[in-house]
Amino acid sequence: MPVFKLRRITTRRALALILIAAVALTTYIVATNLPSPGITIRFEIYEDGRRITDIFTRSDVIAAVFIRAITPDGEVPVFIGQTRGVVHVPAAKLGPVAKNWTDLQKERGNDPERFFTALIVSVAVVNKTSGKLILYATYFVDYPPAKIARGDTEIFYTLHIAKKRAETRGYVVKVDREEKRGPPLGYSFAALGPPYTEPPKGAWCEYYPSDIPTAVCWYRKAWIGVDNLTAVFPSSYFAVYNGKTYMKVPVIMAVNNFTASGSIGIGISVLQTTAKISVIASLAVPTDTRPSISLAGRSWGGELYYISNSIFLDPTRSGWIWIYGRPVFASYDVWYYVGPITEYIGEENYFYIADIYVNNMIIISDQAFGLPSEIVNFFYEGVTKQGPLTIPGTALDDGKLDPGEYLYFSDLFPYYDKCGADFEIGIPVGAIIVAALTKNVQLTLATAAIKALEVSLSVEGANVYIIGHIYNYGDHPGVPNDMNIAEYIAIAVGKYKYTAKDSWGNTCTYDVPAGLYIESR
Repeated sequence: MPVFKLRRITTRRALALILIAAVALTTYIVATNLPSPGITIRFEIYEDGRRITDIFTRSDVIAAVFIRAITPDGEVPVFIGQTRGVVHVPAAKLGPVAKNWTDLQKERGNDPERFFTALIVSVAVVNKTSGKLILYATYFVDYPPAKIARGDTEIFYTLHIAKKRAETRGYVVKVDREEKRGPPLGYSFAALGPPYTEPPKGAWCEYYPSDIPTAVCWYRKAWIGVDNLTAVFPSSYFAVYNGKTYMKVPVIMAVNNFTASGSIGIGISVLQTTAKISVIASLAVPTDTRPSISLAGRSWGGELYYISNSIFLDPTRSGWIWIYGRPVFASYDVWYYVGPITEYIGEENYFYIADIYVNNMIIISDQAFGLPSEIVNFFYEGVTKQGPLTIPGTALDDGKLDPGEYLYFSDLFPYYDKCGADFEIGIPVGAIIVAALTKNVQLTLATAAIKALEVSLSVEGANVYIIGHIYNYGDHPGVPNDMNIAEYIAIAVGKYKYTAKDSWGNTCTYDVPAGLYIESR
């Protein structure tokens, strides 16, 4: 039997072998037309409805992309670099994050194949001659981590970004997606190390080789996650699952105000036969008068998830329904440098839910009487009440909800979402975050604006909604002090309108129901 001698491989030799293997793998992929595992993102830019075909190839233009991957704990940078219209995040880079997610879903008894999380993608396009910004946009691109963790799939996304000629802020108005799948290429990912409570601090810069020093930089100036919130809210707001802390996040708050009132029932559910349920992130960009707020893609979600809860309010009683989530707020300053020219691109604040606790495909929720005062105190400052509501074609077409009548959420959501942005149940993340910001005197952010911001819990697809209702029981036989009278419904609406854009850059604005706060009388 031959005897093989073990030989120590030097670091230089090891690196050389890795490089040879990487080149061989790339050659094999190209030669066989196999996918390059990971995520590829293409950018298509439209100005006044016209596609700009040369924006990434012009010699006087530079473009930088900054990508963060959402983790169960927050986010981690996975790419910063230049682009000529396309960027690729390899599975080797994204795999540890994807494995974290798939392992977590398995631990909870969920199907990881039906779950998705997101990449936060920011792109800056600058004229390097004039030093002026041409375009800036941020979007949450949702992807299935189970496919990335397998290392056998390349997912292509085309982000169609529209703007007006006189504007620099771009909006993603359409996303195309396609996949290529090949045989597994032997990837074996280790999950991320011990989870951190926030991403690394500092700045991320992309430098361009040039006679004149040139760079685009993202400076993170604020980041708040659940572990920051535990120091602000009572311990009763939190629960620990699988070693991670989750916060009670309101999805419905309701008040049955008056003594002379009927009994009110409010319910919410998502059936496992419906389309994907998701949380849609919001993006706030300060302007001279008020922030420009828009929905910016889905941060969390999945198929075949189920939720069901309800609350019964007799006269003068209030209550709320919550889910367990991990809300996140991040604030960045973006700068462009070319030689002595320093150009401030702008500030962006975004809000999202990094994770929601789901066990065996059930979104865990609960309810209680009273309202979460620590949240509501800030919530009231960021909303205005609209009502009594009159919604044509519904039980409120006469302005009142008579005993025995229902107001269905499927009638309520379109009344507010006049732009077709798929905004359904508002989650008052802004009010939650401001409670933490007020404890940190070093931060000088515009908290008055932040209070009014919500993210959306929605079901994907046109005319498919989270199921729910408001029902007037009138004189319920089990309640001694209620009355058989009509109820008038008011909804709390965020003080700032949200914007949606079409491919021509035209703006549509709409109100959002904040936390679905319902008041009857």
